[in-house]
Amino acid sequence: MAATSLRRNTFVLQEPSFPTPPPGPSTGKDRQNVMRLKVNRIALIQELRVEHIIGPLFHAGVLTERDLKQISSGRTQPDKARVLVDLLPSKPKETEWYKHFRESLLNPDSSSESRRRYRLLVEFLDNTVIHRPTSQASRFRDSSVSKKHSRLPPVPGVTDKQGMNKLPAYPSLPDISNKHGKVEGPRKSHHRLSETDMTTDIEDGMSYLSMDSHRTMTLVKGFFHQWLPTPDNFRSLIEINKKHWEKLAHSDNPEDQLLMGREELALSQLRRVEVIAALARRKQLPSGFELCMCDAVQDILSQSELHHLYMKHLLTLEASDVNLVHDICASYDTVLQMLDSSSMTEIVNQVIQTGLRMSNFLIAVNKLSDADHVLSSTVQFLKENPEIDSWVPRYQAYTKLMLARNMACQPDKAQNAYFDAVQMQYQISMMSFGQTIVHEGALHSETSHMLLEYGSIISALGWSRRALAEIDPEDHAAVVRALCVGVSAHCAQWQAAKAENMAVYAVQYAREKFGERHPMYVEALLSFCHFSNEFKQDDFGLKVAMDLLDVVDKTYGGCDTIQVAMAHRAISKARMCANMFDSEDYYTHAMEAVRVARAILGSHAPLLHVFLHTFASALQWKALHCPKEVYDSTLRWAEAEAKQALTLVSATFGEISLKSSSMLLLLGQIYLKMNSHPDIEENLLDVAERHLYQAVEYLKLCQPPSSNYLLLAMAALATFYKIVNKIDRALPLFKYIADHVESTGWYLKWIHTCFNSLASIYTSQDESLEVDNVHIKLSHWLKANPGKSPPLEDSVLKESPVDWKTFVSKSDLWMSAIQKVMAVESTPGISLCQSGENEDTPNSNWQQSSKVPLVINFVW
Repeated sequence: MAATSLRRNTFVLQEPSFPTPPPGPSTGKDRQNVMRLKVNRIALIQELRVEHIIGPLFHAGVLTERDLKQISSGRTQPDKARVLVDLLPSKPKETEWYKHFRESLLNPDSSSESRRRYRLLVEFLDNTVIHRPTSQASRFRDSSVSKKHSRLPPVPGVTDKQGMNKLPAYPSLPDISNKHGKVEGPRKSHHRLSETDMTTDIEDGMSYLSMDSHRTMTLVKGFFHQWLPTPDNFRSLIEINKKHWEKLAHSDNPEDQLLMGREELALSQLRRVEVIAALARRKQLPSGFELCMCDAVQDILSQSELHHLYMKHLLTLEASDVNLVHDICASYDTVLQMLDSSSMTEIVNQVIQTGLRMSNFLIAVNKLSDADHVLSSTVQFLKENPEIDSWVPRYQAYTKLMLARNMACQPDKAQNAYFDAVQMQYQISMMSFGQTIVHEGALHSETSHMLLEYGSIISALGWSRRALAEIDPEDHAAVVRALCVGVSAHCAQWQAAKAENMAVYAVQYAREKFGERHPMYVEALLSFCHFSNEFKQDDFGLKVAMDLLDVVDKTYGGCDTIQVAMAHRAISKARMCANMFDSEDYYTHAMEAVRVARAILGSHAPLLHVFLHTFASALQWKALHCPKEVYDSTLRWAEAEAKQALTLVSATFGEISLKSSSMLLLLGQIYLKMNSHPDIEENLLDVAERHLYQAVEYLKLCQPPSSNYLLLAMAALATFYKIVNKIDRALPLFKYIADHVESTGWYLKWIHTCFNSLASIYTSQDESLEVDNVHIKLSHWLKANPGKSPPLEDSVLKESPVDWKTFVSKSDLWMSAIQKVMAVESTPGISLCQSGENEDTPNSNWQQSSKVPLVINFVW
């Protein structure tokens, strides 16, 4: 933003350039009214109580019933006022929205004290000086400008208990400062500029122009509104990558054309912050200015749909030693230290909401450690406040803290946040009005994710179902997150049919609510790829994974992100699961995934283990297709990657865990294929057996007897014994699998293979009766698990999703049956089972998990 003229304490605003003009004011007068609201935005949000003025606005036709519902959705008074202030500029000029808004402020349905303060607000609006950003210095000589407008009162400071000035705030009382910025005390709001002051303003503006007619000015808005000169020799370090721009420009997808407009808007907004941050580093901003509270940063935080577009620019700035994220977080810490935590005033609430929105932004740009720090600081500040008003923000901060820590693969820290969130939720629910204040669905989603990481699969499944039932349907991002966690939980319980239904719906829902160039759509596609690689393992799964890589590349502008690494990993797994080894793409994508992940996470981040496991598996397959001279060296490379993954999961989840057992199984398979090893003197078959046996023993300790993960590990060990001709050890393992396998409705080839291996062993021992029993069990299993679902098509993922309530009711027939029974009046002699006997019988495990308390398999 630039200007060619300057006038002290004059507020000049300019609308951002959107790709397509948004609905709203079309005349110059309407645009000025919009600017008046923007200049006085913070004061309006602080002082307004919407119930005092929305009645006249509704009767005048300015607000609709839908608007009233949207306003009432705000959880605090400032939230409701913020919605109202944002809604008004979107109204057509025929409604005369500003006229009616001003009249409602002059005649509010409130006390005399409130009426007095509302009149002050009207005076602020009327006395706000607005010039066009391109106006010349000569226009200041216009008597109509110089005589009709007075200065907007400067901002008084927020004081602590001792009365010391701590933080500049937006005006709520008409304090006036002199031209040197010193507060002189209250004056009449109709104070006008003297001729001397006006002349000084003109001369100052002309002096700037005479020094350098091309010198640009920057409007710094926040608690202050002031034009400041752009730093000397300043040049923006960020721009849109030309290759990325050309790729979007030549695309036929309308989503890419929309993304171009968003890229321009994000770039322009971040450049404003870049300039202000440069002024802050050069100590050219007013004393007391805080970067996190200026309008440039607030605009970025308030537009969540653009958050991910800043990631590549932030990385560019960091490469030039400009760390905006660090500067903003440090500014937020300073603001928290300056505030009085004894009461939840309007300014305190505004700062806390800034912290919560800042955490959303940091999570979106993969700054998880910074998000953790901001949320922890916010929680620590709120703990010092005993008021009820601080409870809901604390609960929200704990839930977001769980999300950040789950994404960073820190389940132990996420567990601490969980207990704090549950305690806070209990306090809120104990209040007579607390039952409807918070939605617990997001907390249940993160609880399910955390339990799944620990290997508590049945409990994780129960919490994911509760999340779907209790999620806020208006929070679309939380809905997608709950769906993706539900897919993972159903896959872990091997309920493939339900996982498929949920994965497809997640993609449809995210596409409709967020479009195809958004992180939530990326997360939904990743969830679908996870399901496909676990169960479908077909060509369509590979196609979706390839489409995912293209979506990620365009969404994040071609920069390396953890989502890019996940996409490469999905492609590698899809090729290996479908036995597509005609090219080395499975290996190339696995190696690229590890490269990107290591560059972003480092070599010791717990999340790195998923990429190392996939890469070690790819190296194992590569060894089978490479020349003999590099066969053993390739397997030793795979061993090194698998060992690093084992070290990471053992340190994070414990030695006895589902994840460590998975790494041991992989290592056992690698040693089984080796011919020699320079560092191992003992027989490699014994080394392989020890790793496979240890994996089975660990799973016996941390998984239920019928867990498919335990059965799969037993199948690997039994197959090993069969290969080395230790039939007496293989037989009891195959028999255990046949006796404990449960039907999931989905055909699994490895289970069929185990039945056949058991039958062949009995046949070799001439035990025909046992062979018949095995065949009978196999026929029952095949009848209960007839086969996979038909292949999906691309059109299915692009269909419009069904209504959310309809999906939830159909996704869990057991829950539907209970809801129907609970809706019927209690009848003597009719039991719950009798009432629901016509419903489909649910999986038996759900009865254990629907109300399961939080039981974590702690490491031994």
